[in-house]
Amino acid sequence: MARATCVSLPSPVVSGFEQMAHDLGEPRGGSWRRLDPPVRVRAYFANQWHDSVAVDVNDDTRELRIEMPPVPNEHGVDVINHKVLSAALYQAPAGVL
Repeated sequence: MARATCVSLPSPVVSGFEQMAHDLGEPRGGSWRRLDPPVRVRAYFANQWHDSVAVDVNDDTRELRIEMPPVPNEHGVDVINHKVLSAALYQAPAGVL
């Protein structure tokens, strides 16, 4: 008789203000638009305001996809991750989006 094993897998818990720590790829869908050139904004993440670079905007929801500060990987190469912010979590200059 084979013995049954029970395995409990962890599930990610994400608060309303923090997102999971993985890169968000290129947005897909008709409402996302690439900002060319990218736009400097004030973005709220990690419990404070930061100067950030917005690279995409969702014209329906007004969400922004911003570049996070570069972080070197194990080979010393800078990796740029992205975060999507709701309209309440950024301040952009008037008329640039």
